[in-house]
Amino acid sequence: MSSRRGAIRILGAAQVALLLPLLEMERRMRKAGGPGIIAFELAGTPERAKKIMRKWGAEGQAAARVSLILDYPFLVTYSGLQFIGCKAAGGRAAKVIAPAQIAAGAFDAIENTALLGVLAGRDDRLPALARACALAKFALLTVGGLYRALGIATR
Repeated sequence: MSSRRGAIRILGAAQVALLLPLLEMERRMRKAGGPGIIAFELAGTPERAKKIMRKWGAEGQAAARVSLILDYPFLVTYSGLQFIGCKAAGGRAAKVIAPAQIAAGAFDAIENTALLGVLAGRDDRLPALARACALAKFALLTVGGLYRALGIATR
């Protein structure tokens, strides 16, 4: 088995294993009466973040906290898989787009840390930081996903 295939198998299995509890935390946040984690990531202001937290109550906030903590290993899996996929797609742009997938994971880690701070009551500029990081993460992952799809389609 090639090292690339081995990495894909390990990262893929870890991603599935982490996705299940992440989906459960998402369900709990919504059941508590608030939106899911993405709305919290994109809140952008202390007022919007507090509004979401009020809707969640203690139970939803606890689920959000667990979700953010589980997202640290999850971001390693998806950014690693995106990196491998972009490299496999080939082409000159892979030299920039593949490492950008690792940067997306780094933005996600900063975002998670900022949102954990918001949940802990330190929310002055953290919602704006989390939003900026989330938007950067989503943009980089979208470019990577499109690049991978294009690479597959042109083979």
